[in-house]
Amino acid sequence: MIVLGVPVLSRPLVLGLMICGLSLSSAHAGNDDAQTGWRPQFVQPVPQAKIKAAFPKTATTSGKALLGCVAAKDGRLVDCKVLKELPDGQGFGEAALSVVGYERIKTKDRAGASVEGRPVQTSFEFLAPGDANPDWIRKPTGQDIANVYPKVALEKRVGGRATIKCQVTVEGFLDACKVLFEEPEGMNFGAAGLQLAPQFRMSPMIRGGKATPGGEVTIPIIWSEPIGVSTLGSTPVVLDPPWTRVPSQAEVDAAWPKGAAGVQSGQAALRCVLTKTGQLRSCDVISEAPRGKGFGRAALDLSKLFQVNVDPNDRSVRDYKVDLPFRFRDPSLPDNRRLTKPRWVTTLTAEGMALIYPEAAIKAKVLSGRAAATCVVTAEGRLTNCEAARESPAGLDFGAAAIKAASTMRMNPWTKEGDTLDGLTVTVPFQFSFADDTPAEPVKPAQGGQP
Repeated sequence: MIVLGVPVLSRPLVLGLMICGLSLSSAHAGNDDAQTGWRPQFVQPVPQAKIKAAFPKTATTSGKALLGCVAAKDGRLVDCKVLKELPDGQGFGEAALSVVGYERIKTKDRAGASVEGRPVQTSFEFLAPGDANPDWIRKPTGQDIANVYPKVALEKRVGGRATIKCQVTVEGFLDACKVLFEEPEGMNFGAAGLQLAPQFRMSPMIRGGKATPGGEVTIPIIWSEPIGVSTLGSTPVVLDPPWTRVPSQAEVDAAWPKGAAGVQSGQAALRCVLTKTGQLRSCDVISEAPRGKGFGRAALDLSKLFQVNVDPNDRSVRDYKVDLPFRFRDPSLPDNRRLTKPRWVTTLTAEGMALIYPEAAIKAKVLSGRAAATCVVTAEGRLTNCEAARESPAGLDFGAAAIKAASTMRMNPWTKEGDTLDGLTVTVPFQFSFADDTPAEPVKPAQGGQP
């Protein structure tokens, strides 16, 4: 069996999906006991109707509150105090105190000992009328999750779990995902969770009636012991290979489906075979949202434009499959792509940095400096049209050296989330240092004296 947890939003409630239906659980930060490693297990959340009814009458925006409580013998939280509220002074702390009595935790820890008297922190978020947090639009199926079952865990028939944390864009895509937890370690369940992320789709965070970036979700995923689960067997599936060519933004825009009229964005994911020439073939659409609008077909058309630099004599290449995510946006709307964290394929070596150290700085006997270059990324991941953004000290050509350094570098031009970096700008900082290897002049003997 495979269990997919629904996202933990910026609130104490977590929806959980167990293939057969929805269940509720809780997630609270800052509850680990440093001495015992105990973390309270929340078994009864506050009903949403109570949360809604407790919204402060004087509040004008959504808000949060963090409480510090003590566990009672029966699992209630007592002696609660407001530790933090945001924004301050609008009554969210009092609102949290009014509903915390509905919450319950397990009365015993994993060792069977009573939790009575132990400190517990619990947090609440109160949404203003019309506001909403991210929620599911599309989540992977059980088969999708099985398809990324880590090979090492599959061979050992070991189940596991992972928790990933992501940002939600205004289109509802997941961005900047990272692994918070995986168990057991060394079985690649965290990497498998990241591999699934491009197949998620959520509604964006709504604040003040508008879709707002910055919504944060934490998604727990569980792989139970693989009994009778259909997987890819021993064929490795890779995500994010070092692409040497990907579609340009103009090519992605041109692939926007004619059947997607009235849709602002869409996504798809392919599973392809990597050929010995570094191209993709035999691609299958493994996810598409919304369905029936042509995004899967558009992804298949674009897959012909991808290239990986591989050794044609490497026989293992034929044994690889590639998961390839795509994010589509209506080309008539503003471009909301962001370059958050470059993944460098080629950087400048220390020897290369020494070769471009400014001659003007050497003559001035300045042995270190800083500069930054702002460049445009191409569909090959190269940096072009670079300009000096800053330099220190000024007037010694460190800005020009930064431009030279940037021109030799290359980043992976397709993101893990499914965007081309073509046309985006990036500012790359550099720190230069120069080792003066010139031998010191011999000390001349003092006139009339001994050396």
